[in-house]
Parts: sequence; C-alpha cells; structure tokens
Amino acid sequence: MTIANDGPKDTFFFIPHTHWEGAVFKTREAYLDLGLPNILRALRLLKRHPGYRFTLDQACYVKPFLQRYPEEAAAFRQFVAEGRLAVVGGTDVMLDVNMPGGESFVRQVLYGKRYFRDALGVDVTVGWQLDTFGHHAQMPQLLKQAGYQSFWFFRGVADWDVPAEFLWEGLDGSRIPAFWLAQGYAVTYGSPKTLPEFVEFFKQRFELLAPFARGAGRVGLAGADVCEPEEHVAPLVEKFNSQPDAPFQVRLAVPAEYEAFVAQRPDQPVVTGELNPVFQGTYSSRIELKQRTRELEGLLTTAEKLGVLLRSCGASVDDGNLWRAWEPMLFNQAHDLMSGVMTDHVYEDTLSSFDFSRRLAVEEVEARLRSYADRIDTQGEGVSVVVFNPLGWTRTDLVFANVGFTDEGISGVQLLDPDGKPVPVQLVQAERDSNGALLRAEVAFVARDVPALGHSLYRVLPTASPGGASNAAPTQQDAGVLENEHYRVAVDATGAITSLVVKSGQWDALRSPGNVVAREEDHGDLWEPYHPLDGGSRLAMKEVHGVPQPGQAVFSNEQTGEPGCLTNGAVFSEFAVSHPFGDKGSFSTRVRVCAGLRRVEVHTRLVNNDEFVRYRALFPTAVADGRGVHEIPFGAQERPLGIEFPAQNWVDYGDGERGIALLNRGLPGNNVADGTMLLSLCRSTRIVAYGFGGGYEPGMSSDSGLELGKELSFDYALVPHAGDWREAGICREGLAFNNPLVAFTAASYAGVLPNRHGFLEVTHPSVVVSTLKAGDDGTAVLRVYEAAGKPTTAVGITFATPVTSAAEVDLMEEAGSPLEVAADTVQFDLRPFEIKTLKLWCEEPAE
Repeated sequence: MTIANDGPKDTFFFIPHTHWEGAVFKTREAYLDLGLPNILRALRLLKRHPGYRFTLDQACYVKPFLQRYPEEAAAFRQFVAEGRLAVVGGTDVMLDVNMPGGESFVRQVLYGKRYFRDALGVDVTVGWQLDTFGHHAQMPQLLKQAGYQSFWFFRGVADWDVPAEFLWEGLDGSRIPAFWLAQGYAVTYGSPKTLPEFVEFFKQRFELLAPFARGAGRVGLAGADVCEPEEHVAPLVEKFNSQPDAPFQVRLAVPAEYEAFVAQRPDQPVVTGELNPVFQGTYSSRIELKQRTRELEGLLTTAEKLGVLLRSCGASVDDGNLWRAWEPMLFNQAHDLMSGVMTDHVYEDTLSSFDFSRRLAVEEVEARLRSYADRIDTQGEGVSVVVFNPLGWTRTDLVFANVGFTDEGISGVQLLDPDGKPVPVQLVQAERDSNGALLRAEVAFVARDVPALGHSLYRVLPTASPGGASNAAPTQQDAGVLENEHYRVAVDATGAITSLVVKSGQWDALRSPGNVVAREEDHGDLWEPYHPLDGGSRLAMKEVHGVPQPGQAVFSNEQTGEPGCLTNGAVFSEFAVSHPFGDKGSFSTRVRVCAGLRRVEVHTRLVNNDEFVRYRALFPTAVADGRGVHEIPFGAQERPLGIEFPAQNWVDYGDGERGIALLNRGLPGNNVADGTMLLSLCRSTRIVAYGFGGGYEPGMSSDSGLELGKELSFDYALVPHAGDWREAGICREGLAFNNPLVAFTAASYAGVLPNRHGFLEVTHPSVVVSTLKAGDDGTAVLRVYEAAGKPTTAVGITFATPVTSAAEVDLMEEAGSPLEVAADTVQFDLRPFEIKTLKLWCEEPAE
C-alpha cells in the first residue's frame, strides 16, 4: 500500500477504535453485554459514511459478536475485505507479556490469528498492545516470527525524547516498526460536535503531538475503554477538510494506512532493548493469579509433549480438550486480569475459570501419562514407578511417589533404579495397619539421568525388615544444619538462613541472614506500590525499591515460636519453623537441601491480617559488586540494580567469578539492591482512586486484594555458583524448579518401550527445548531457543523416532524452509537468543 501526502498540506491520520477491556471491573460476560453494541454502532457508521474507518482487536471480542449477530457477519466481512474495518492485535486478548511464559504468547497468536484467518479471511499484521503494562526485549523477534509488520503501544519508553515512530530492536537483533502513542490511545476521542470547536480541538491535538514527530504526518487514536464510536466525526472531518484555510488534512484511517505513510520516510531511528517496567505493584498484587498461571502453563505444555510422544508410539490423540483448557487461561492473561487489578467479583470469576482450565489440564496429563505407561515394559518384581521428564535434557532431580501394598508383613521398602541397582530412598509418610505392617507410603528419591522428554523406570520392593528406606524421623530443635555435597546451610529458630557455605571454594553466599521476610507499609494500590495509580503513566519506572531498614518494616526474624522441626534423611534434609509475624499475622518456612542437587529450596507460608502492606523475601548476598540478570520469555536481560522488574523463573546476581541465583515459582517481582536480592511475595492492597468509567462504577469492591486472613504459599530456591549464570546453567535450574519430574505407579505390562527412553537429544546445553506439540497437519512442532546469549553453530537434535523430513517454520507453524535430516538428526545454527521453530514429519508407527 502506498499513501501519498495530500499536496503541500500535512496529514493528521485519525483512527477511531474502541479499547476492549475483556474483564476487569465487570466479568467477561457483563463486558460483552456492555461492549458488543459498540460494534453494531461502528457497522452502522461504516454503512452510513463511505469514508468512515474503524479498528477492532482481540478475538475474545470479535468472536462472540459474530456468534451472537450472525445477520451482521456478511457486512462485517465486507468492511474487513474493503480495508475500512481493520482487525489488529491478532491475539485472544490484549495480554500481559511480562509475567506469563513465552509459550503463552505463542498460543495467543495461534488462537487469535487462526481465528481471524478462518472467520474473516484476514491475516492480522498489526501488533496492538495499547494498554499493556510494559514489553520485554524479545517481543520484536516474537512479533516478526508471528507475521506482524508493526507494533503499536502506549507504555514503557525510557523518556520523553523517544520519537513516536521508530524501529524497535530486540534482544536478538530483530527489528520491527514501532508506533508509540505518546499522548495515549484516546488523544482524539471526545472531540466537540460543532465545527469551530472541532477545528480548534484538532489543531491543539496536532500541536500536542508535534514534539514526538520525526517527519510529516501525525496520528491520533480516538477510542477509550469500552467506548462508543462517535457519530459526529465523519461529517465534521469532511467539513474540516473542505475549508480552504485548513491547516492540514484529517484523514479517517486504519493503522495500516499510517504505517504505509511512515514507511516512506528515508530513515527511521532505532530504539533498542525492553520497554519496562510499568506498574510494578502488579507483579505481586493478587499473587495467586501469577502462581496459577505458571502451574497451568506447565501442565498444558506437558500434556502437549505427551501427545507427541504417544503419537510417536502409534496412539491416536485428540487435542480438543487442550484448547478448551488453553483459552480461559489465555483470556486470564489479559493485561488487567494478569495484573490483578480487578474488582472482587471479577477476581472470583477469574479463579473459577482457572479452576476449569486446571481440571481439564490435569485430566489430560493423567490420562496421557497412563497411556504412555501402557507402552513401557513394566514387567518385573515390586511396584513399577515411572519417572517422566517433561524437559528437553537428561536431568537428575528429586522425586516423590506414593505406593500401596496389600501383602501382609511388610515393614519397609527398597528401591531399584533402571539398571536394577539399589538407590537411597527416604520414607516421607507411612500408613500402617494395627500390627505395624506398611499399607501406604510416600517415598522420596533422587532419579538420576532421566532422559529428555522421556522416562526412567524404578521399582519399589517391599521388605519384611525396616531396612532399605531411610525413615527420617523429625526432631524438635531450635536451629538446624542441612548439608549435601554442595552446601552446608544453617537455619535459625526464626527460619532465617544464617549461613550458606559453598563447599567448592569454601565461601558463604550470604553476608547476613537470608530468607528473612520483611513486611513494609505500602499505601499504593493494585497497580503501583507506595502511591496510588497514575493511569497516564507511560514512561518506564525508575523509582528505587531499596532494602527495608530496621524501624521501617517488621521482619520475620524478629520473632520465634515453638522449636523448629529438623529432618535429616538419606535423600533430603529440611528444617521447618512456624511463629507469629507482627501482632496479627503468622509465618512458617521450610528450608530443604537434597542429595546431589544444587538448589536450596524454600517453602514459605504467610497469613496476613494487615491492610496496605507488602511482603518481600530478602537475601543479602556476599557478592560485592555484581550485575543483575533476569530471565525473560525466551531469553535473559541484564537490568539496572535497585529497580523492581518482572522476571520469569530466575534472577542472578554475580560478579563473573561467583554468584547466586534466586529461582521462583510464579513470583515475578524481583530486584537486587545494595547486594541484596529481593523477591516480592505478595501485597495487601485494593483500588484506591480510579475514575468511574470503562465499567467501573460506584460501590464496586476490591477488598479481597487486601488478602486479609488468607494463607498464601510461596516456593523459591537459591543456587549459589562459581562463574557466571551461563557457566552455572541457571536457565536449566529455573526450568527444572518449575517443572518437577513426574512420578506415578504403573501396572505390569509388556510394552514396547524400554525402562529408560527419551524422545530426543540436543547437543548444546545452552539450547533449550521450549515446547513439543502436535501440528495441525499430523506433524510434530518443536521450538528451541538459544538461552545464553552466544552464537551457537552446528546445533544437533537427534530423535528417537524416525524423522522423514523437517522444516524451519514461523510461530504460526507455516512458511517453512527445509532442513536436511540425516540419521534422524537435524542440524542448524542459532544467533544469540534466537528462537527457532521446527516442523517434523515423522514415520507413522503401527499402534
């Protein structure tokens, strides 16, 4: 498309739209009742005024409209085909991109863009994140690989000197044309209805945008939250342009028209890096939403992987239920919902939809695991325990399994590995009958070298004597020392880690007690810490969130309770304490180390009874002058110290010679200040000051955001290490912590798979398998990325199933270039932090 400037006059591109909220102050269904009539109004204006234009986004908005108003579908499609009704965004919702994982973004575009293509015959190429709270540095690559040609946004630039249009360069060097709406996405909404005032309004808006222009043309969006199209604008635009002394032309437009105009400029400035952080309070407001998202992403992607493994064994697998589970979770990643800034009834509705998705996901995982187990040769003595590894490298990790016995006289258990060799096993819980015989038991063991995307088969043998399993009876103590091959950890009666000695090099990773939780006053709201929302915020936030000082906070190591509980076993050791927290709250924490593993795991529970406070876990490191690196979707980013950012699975702080990583499960708010790693656990807050409109009405409550009387649980872990985060393999540590090995018992069966089997092998440790899923055409889709920020050549992936051909494809799993396959192996190169998606055609086995 080529758009010429209209003669000597400049052009003001005027884009009517409506910002669809999805759900925040009203439920999903209530917002549809409020917002679907606005599409009817837009269609009416398109029919009435040939020059009118309108822009819509989000499949969750358009799809219900076409379902409920089928009589308008033909007109809708016609206007789309004519280019007068633009469809942008191409995702299910206007999503948060910082807190969900990268694979969630891919599912968003697969779901949304495929819907728009199938229903309307349109390929959405305009990225549209007008109200999203920040954007990470892999977005340019993801957008390009998903087929987008532009990116429109409002929040996250570094300062006011950034131009309105630029090329945004991401972590891997990918660039995409970006359009910063410096004065918001409603700058031309609410124009006067009489011509003189209308003319003056547009003159003022034109000048308002002048400081950000780097060439001819301006663009102004006209649409607020769940707003109606304005009936008066089309005739007034025509009258404006008919004035002989009009200072510029106003052009009713859609985003692609302005993009084509800007593309004619000879040079475009380049902006590199992320557009973060924005509204840091959202990283820990209603924290359960973030934790549920992380868990559900793991369940759904595990089910997808199992589906491919089953197909490789000849099984027929239906993925319909997986998409039924994905969609509510994708909807809940809408920027407001993921951020937790909703009213109470919307929060409850969101939790219910999470429950629905989780129930479907668990059912699918369990059914697929059982079907997979039926294909393993499990014949032999004892109880077969299948250990499944959902990640793409051979790994060693802690496993818990439940086994039951019906034979009499069983006093203990023995565990054999796939080679038939005894391995240490720890009895965690045991249920015995009246004569002391073992009836049920939970056992723990370290499963070693479980193949990538595969399994190892262990056997639990009942024994007549208590020997075999270590029955680690807990003892009451005021302090505990936990030790394995890597660390010696001292924990005091408050639950604080007073020492974390790394045996290799004999250095203490902490300079003062860690795992201390601080409760600070926080008079912000659900969006922002310490102060109420400024809804017009558009610059990346630079306020330092420092280490809480004595007298400014209440600390968990200021109180004690009953003696702690120390467990020392052959597999893991742990120390747990519980005690009051301040005057009204309670605190409990458990610190665990496991034989052979490099993690020091912490499970903490809090009961809050104070309003307007925040809780952060503090870890003062022994690193004197380090750098903070955060994991982001499909990559890692060094970030300024002192400022809280959203991280994925880990943050690392090190000086290159040594460092310490802090892993988390669904706790995105992270920061390093003055050498102390700070992890935001939760906040007690609510909506404080928000203007009525966009569905927000008087009387709406958000008090459940105060989290009063509710027990919240948090999981995080420390990994002290030599070298930097790359050498220490911290990316793998974070993924392993969030994706535990899965253990389940299996019946005796003469299956075709051996007792140890994996689907693939990857040659380079910095290459991460992000997903393995079924393609729509009977293929398998494998996605990998380079995680260390280094060029990687001759990456080889060898598959255990016969691969007849392979191609490199985009995120839509299309437009592939062929890859050579030799001996079921593909080989390719990766740029630093490059994402690559492969489509595999595998030989079909017999069932």
